[in-house]
Parts: sequence; C-alpha cells; structure tokens
Amino acid sequence: MQQGPSLYAILFIFSLFLGLTWLGGRILPNWHPVYAGKKVRYGYWIATVLSVGILFSSRWLRPAEVFPGEWFRYLLYAAYVWLFGLLFMLVVLLAGYAVRLLVRRLSRQEAMQVEAEPVQEDVPAQVGITRRQFLQGAMAAVPAVPLAVTAYGVIGGDTKIVINRYTLSFPQLPPALDGYSIAQISDTHIGPFFGMDKLERVLAMVKQERPNLLTITGDLVDDLDLLSPTMARLAAFQPELPHGIFYCWGNHEYFRDIGRIRKALNASPITLLENRNQAVGKGLYLAGVDYPWGKNKDEQELKRRDFFAQAVRGIPEGAFTVLLTHHPDFFYNSFAARVPLSLAGHTHGGQVSIFGVSLLPVQYRYMRGMFRQDGSYGYVSVGTGHWMPLRIGCPAEVSLFTLKRG
Repeated sequence: MQQGPSLYAILFIFSLFLGLTWLGGRILPNWHPVYAGKKVRYGYWIATVLSVGILFSSRWLRPAEVFPGEWFRYLLYAAYVWLFGLLFMLVVLLAGYAVRLLVRRLSRQEAMQVEAEPVQEDVPAQVGITRRQFLQGAMAAVPAVPLAVTAYGVIGGDTKIVINRYTLSFPQLPPALDGYSIAQISDTHIGPFFGMDKLERVLAMVKQERPNLLTITGDLVDDLDLLSPTMARLAAFQPELPHGIFYCWGNHEYFRDIGRIRKALNASPITLLENRNQAVGKGLYLAGVDYPWGKNKDEQELKRRDFFAQAVRGIPEGAFTVLLTHHPDFFYNSFAARVPLSLAGHTHGGQVSIFGVSLLPVQYRYMRGMFRQDGSYGYVSVGTGHWMPLRIGCPAEVSLFTLKRG
C-alpha cells in the first residue's frame, strides 16, 4: 500500500515555505517605504504564522458528516490566499525589480535633461501629481495584485464548476449506441474542499444532462470520515442512470486506505473496474485499469502494458470499448490498440494555466482536454474537485460525451 507524504516531507515543505516567506519579508520593505514600518512587518509575520497554523490544524480537524463549520472553511480560504499570494508576490516583485531599474534609468535621463534646460521665470506651479509620484504610488500597490489574483483563484476556483459537453463521431459505432451519452467526474477529493453539499450539486448537474451512465475516474474520497455518506449518496443516485455508475482506482485511494474503500465499493451498487471489463449493453464494453505504480518509468510502462492487456481481454471483435483510467499515460496503450474512447483524470489540468497551458512544473504528455489519434479519442478531465483550492484559468468540470454514428 502506498503512503501519503511523511511528517519529514511535510516539515521540509513548510521549512522551505517559511524560508521563502522570510525572503519576501526582506524584499518587501526594499520595494517601497510603506512596507518598512514595524506594524506592517509584524502584521506580515503574524498573518503568515496564523496561516501555517490553520493549515496544520486542518490536518487534524477532519469533518464527520460535514466540514466543522463554514467559519473554518473561510479561515482555510484566507490561509491559502495569504500563503499562495506571498509566493506569487515574490515572483512579481523579482520581475518588478527589473522594470524598476529601467524606470530609474529613464528618470535619471529625464532629470539630466531638465537640468540642462535654461531656467524659466514665472512658470506656474504644476497642478496634481507628477508622473514620478504616480509611479511611486503604483509601485506601492503592486504587491496587492498577486493577493487579489490568488483570492480569485482560491475562492472562485473552489466554487465554480462547469459542464463541458462533447459530441464524438465514430464510423464503427453500433447503431443502437447512436446518441448514447456518458458523464464523467474525476478527482473530487471529497474532504475539506469538497463536502457533501458540493457532491449534491455535482450530481444535480449530472442528472440534468440525463446521461446513460456515470464514470468516476479515481481520487473520489480523501477524508474517509466522508466515505460512508459518499457511498450512500451515490447508491441513492444510481437509479437515476439507466446503466449505472462505473469506477476505476486513482492514486489517492492508495494514499488513504484502499482496503476500506474497496469494502465500501463492494457493498454498493457501483461497479469497480480493476483491470477488467464489463458489457454494458447495446454492444458497449467498459474497461478499467488500476493505477500503475512503479519505481521508475520502465516499471510503470510494464505495469501499464499488463493492466491494459488484462482490462481489454475477452472483449469481442467489433464491440465498442470505452477505457476508464486515472493516469492519462494509458492513452499510449489505448491509442495503439485503437480503443475508440478513453477517459482519464489525475492531472487536474495543472489547476493554474494561461490559454490552456499549465504554469505548474509537473507536466504530462496528455495534460488536459481532448486528444485524437487515428480515429480514437482520449479525454483528460481537469477534475471536478481538488485537494488544494487554487484554480486559475482551469475551472473544475463535469464532462459529458455523446456518441454519434458517422
């Protein structure tokens, strides 16, 4: 069983973060005199320490049926806004120093030109602020911009969910499947930032689309105190779907307690596809693969090849297959085998992106959205939830796929 981050890893991450915060505390007073006062410096560190304390507390203040009060959710929002805002602020200020040097150089040249000009008498006093004063005021406001952007990414990213609809054409689609629709949710990470209220909202969105079945491509529950109510709600929702709910493992199931989650799934009407397939009807087969843990890339590739072979074994020639996978690297296997449609998650789309391009250092070949190769489609969901509430240019989603013949 895979384990989550160790205490040493967590302490290292927070030590690194506090080091960066210290660097920000040194840079900020040099950026503008308004940040050099004692009150500002004390407020900076008090807010930082409180934010770190809130995040540490959230590790033990786990919810039962619901999160322990909306008040704590908003405290978490404030903590993430402050901490992520500080990191973004460092990037902005370091880039801003280059601009500042250029502005200073231009200001010196302008001053030299003014000194070289003859003195004119009876020049009326200038009304309003000078350009220099304006620039100084604007520079004082620069550190607030990353905090504002982060607030939008944390609060907006945690509350906004969109429906992305796709109509896909396949010449080999059995006539009985023409117009068949499949809904996908992925990476809900039910816990501090995805409670039962948000699950109700997502299921209502799915119900409104009236799909034939619902797929869940891993990382369903992070807080196991919410496992029972989650399974109960999904079981109650099952009758709304003509062909039910299908599920494949993600990596976070291993981080938590995969044995406990497996037991809950087996006691529910949800169909777990673990390196196997199942006929749904009308010539449709769903295949699902496990998460391909490996010590290195070669071992992971061997796992993928083995899991994929098990998942599609026995599917009749001419059947229409949809592959469910958490890790999008299985697209290499499904595209090579010409599987018509594969659905994945895992990447969260990077969560922070500009024009669809993730700005985070972790990258995948199949990062987000729709991919097509030789008539086969693969779709990587950006996730319906997240374990870290920060989304910019990458809103959470519910995906709907309508199959068409032609």
